[in-house]
Amino acid sequence: MTMPRGLVFAALFILSSCAPRAYAPRPASNRDYLPHLKEIIKGAKEKLYISQLYFHMDETTRPLVFLLNEAVDRGVEVRCLFEDSVSYNAEALPLLKRIGIEARLDSGDIFSHSKFVVADGEKVIVGSTNLSSASIERNNETNVFIRDKKIGRWFEEYFTAMWNNGGPPSGLTSGIVTTVENSFADEALISMFEGAKERIALLIYGIKIYPGETENPVMKVLDALFAASERGVKTEAVMEKSDYNETLNQMTDAAAEYFRSRGVDVSFDSEKIITHAKLAVADDSVMVGSSNWGYGGFELYREANIVIKDEALAKYFYEYFLMVKEQGAAK
Repeated sequence: MTMPRGLVFAALFILSSCAPRAYAPRPASNRDYLPHLKEIIKGAKEKLYISQLYFHMDETTRPLVFLLNEAVDRGVEVRCLFEDSVSYNAEALPLLKRIGIEARLDSGDIFSHSKFVVADGEKVIVGSTNLSSASIERNNETNVFIRDKKIGRWFEEYFTAMWNNGGPPSGLTSGIVTTVENSFADEALISMFEGAKERIALLIYGIKIYPGETENPVMKVLDALFAASERGVKTEAVMEKSDYNETLNQMTDAAAEYFRSRGVDVSFDSEKIITHAKLAVADDSVMVGSSNWGYGGFELYREANIVIKDEALAKYFYEYFLMVKEQGAAK
């Protein structure tokens, strides 16, 4: 009997991460996101900060309001910050405020696209998942759960800076985890690609290419990717194929053709599933976060990304990549 790939890569991560180290980062992708999010909320003792593109009130997210209410009743300071241009964020605010949560929309001067939750300056979940039933229950999404005081404090400082309409703190490294400062996602990817020796695997939801704009951050990242392919690194990408968003399809189709012309193996996911993940695997390094591949995602928006150098996690996410690729091949 053949074990389903989802079980295979889950077992692979568990078995290969048994080294004697405390609080190794854990994947929290797809349906694993919600249990980790609940764990963070239930365990919060003093502070719980949530930065999200949006909070869509539905059958999946509404029960989270009760958990947040319980946190407030425990004396936890709960703050939520959402993007002001999403209409239903304004609808969620009155309910959240009614139960004692400090909730607000961002200033409008900058697009807030980050997706992270941090509790007590120690526990963090960060990645691509939005607070909606579709994102939590159906999409392909990549996230990581981290328990680390340096990383937790960094995300707490980042949230506080956004709350006060300030700039993000400088990136830092703690053990195997490196936080990526706003407008440095492109440089993080370039560093990963330049150091790759065996393989690069990418899950891309949104991408816009800028042929001829040599100084554009997207094109600089692509130069590093194509250079890796030319020196013999196995380079693969799976892109989103939407069953409703033709503008997105036009951009990914153009990017796929461009990638293929430079030796990168590109396929598309299943139209039945939205692959909203933003993932890069380069040998034993992984980048997970919120940034799409565009000038906005690399330079302009508030984003949250991390790079983790860990063989076990890289194996897990490469298997995850192959799962999404197989979904597309089976369509």
